[in-house]
Amino acid sequence: LKAAGVGSSTPSAAAGIAVTGVVPETFARTAPFLQQKIFNSIHSETEMMRYIHSLQLKDLGLDKSMISLGSCTMKLNSVSSLTPCSWPEVTSMHPFAPESQTAGYRELLESLERYLVSCTGFDACSLQPTSGAAGEYAGLLVIRKYFERIGQADRNICIIPRSAHGTNPASAAMCD
Repeated sequence: LKAAGVGSSTPSAAAGIAVTGVVPETFARTAPFLQQKIFNSIHSETEMMRYIHSLQLKDLGLDKSMISLGSCTMKLNSVSSLTPCSWPEVTSMHPFAPESQTAGYRELLESLERYLVSCTGFDACSLQPTSGAAGEYAGLLVIRKYFERIGQADRNICIIPRSAHGTNPASAAMCD
């Protein structure tokens, strides 16, 4: 801060805040805290690590099960595979462009659909879901149709980890 010509070299002095180490009375605790048993029953680092690990095992994760939901799927794609999505040649088509001017786009999308069908073994694929929430909803609909097809339509419980986005429970409720 001093090099930038702003006050002294300490942030608290530059902000005009007196740092005394004393908590102002308005912020003082008025009730007991950390009274749950867990805060008073672990007495070693090893016990703490075992407790944290036991909590970890209770959460559903990709290392334990298939998670069909997730609006963070874009994080799993490499930057190099997403680069073409930012090219002006790909992103600059006007939504109301006449069909005569969209042949290249249609060819690109139709070939992508064919590639995805051949990779997945599905009968068809849709490029429609353009957000994680729409994609997870579409995924749930596909899973529901699969269970209906194999005679297990009564399987209608969707397990969602607490760490999931808010869109996950919403998608599950919409599929009900």
